Amino acid sequence: MIQLLLVAALLAAIVVMAGRRQRRRRLVRAAATRAGSSLENAIAILRFDEIDEHLQARWCHCGGYLERCGEGTRDVAGRRYRTARLRCQECEADSLVFFDTTDLLH
Repeated sequence: MIQLLLVAALLAAIVVMAGRRQRRRRLVRAAATRAGSSLENAIAILRFDEIDEHLQARWCHCGGYLERCGEGTRDVAGRRYRTARLRCQECEADSLVFFDTTDLLH
């Protein structure tokens, strides 16, 4: 009887861990394709304060708060981009967010 309970507890733990791992993979994939995650899907902005608005609403795939570590600019194929470097305070994952500033109004 005790062995049966131990086996059931072990199976339940394995199922829970597999579910968490699958959820984490799904969230990582979703984070890699969301707006601003690459130059191809850069977020078009018309004012620099829009960068702050977008970054304040952004969270890490683990649910942690993203802290800004730096910014930079890039020129690619006649378009201007602003990049924001972020680091998660929970899992310490680094990420870049791309903003298309080609049509930026001054």
